[in-house]
This record gives sequence, C-alpha cells and structure tokens, in this order.
Amino acid sequence: MIKSKKNIILLSIIFSSILSCNSFAKTQLLETHKFWKAYVSEINNNKTCFMTSEPINTVGKFDRDNRGKAYVFVTNIKGGSSHEVSVKAGFNFKNNNDVIFDVDNKKTKLFPVDDRAWSESSKVDRLLVQSMRKGKKLIISGKSSPGNTVVDTYSLSGFTKVLRVIDKQCS
Repeated sequence: MIKSKKNIILLSIIFSSILSCNSFAKTQLLETHKFWKAYVSEINNNKTCFMTSEPINTVGKFDRDNRGKAYVFVTNIKGGSSHEVSVKAGFNFKNNNDVIFDVDNKKTKLFPVDDRAWSESSKVDRLLVQSMRKGKKLIISGKSSPGNTVVDTYSLSGFTKVLRVIDKQCS
C-alpha cells in the first residue's frame, strides 16, 4: 500500500519550509544527541515533530557542487502518522529505480519521488524505525537522474534518545 499523495505533498511542504526557513513555519530545535537532532514545527496550529541526521560519509562519482544537502528523517504528526521514515537526497532520483535503505545489512526498498524517498507503508516504517533503534549504521543508496550511484552513510548513534524526544512532543 503506497502512502497517499496527500501525505507526500504535505511532508514535502513541511520539509521544504523547514529547510528553507520560511516565515510561516515556527520550527524549534528540541534536542541534539550525537548525530541526530529533534525539531518541532507548527503550521496553522498543526504540530509536527521530526528528527534528522546528515550523512557522515558519501561515496559516488558525481559533482558535489551540484548536490544539495542530504538528510534522513523520522516524522510524527500530532493526531496523525508516527514514525514515518523519509529520505531527502539532495538530487533528483532516477525514475523507476529503487532507493535502498540498509540498516546493518538489512535492506529495504524505498520508492523515490523527485529528490525524496519513502517506504511503501506505515508498517514498513515501524520496522525501519525498530531496526534503526537497534542498529549502528544506516546506508542509503540510489541513482541520480543522470545515472550516478550515490551512497550515503549515517551513524545511528543518538537515534533512540532523539526518537524519545519526538515521541514525547508529538504523541
């Protein structure tokens, strides 16, 4: 079951506004622990909590000056979804190519839409978060629209502590 377009569009708007610091989103850093940061954002009295991390290592043959920032997210929407996993690549993914989400050699395919990728369901999201809580390293690999393979490595150190923060704020 693929997430609805409405949720994808809503999350894209939220992340774009947060990352570009638009004035209509009130985003506050809640806590930082090791490689992870927790945030809360309010738009029109709708509260969203999310945690994010940036890659600690990137491998691939591509022009690094043409790539935007890469992030992995876990998002809770108060009164809505929880533990939704997504990736922002910093480049547009190649159409019809899977993005691989690999936690300590346990691989899951994500589906890409432009420069973002999601799992196929909230059930898969729960499994991904569970593996991230137990894991040490996350590797996300995908192909850019020109066909370059890009592999980002994330540390999962600090993940569980920061997850508790967003769960408390947006449960």
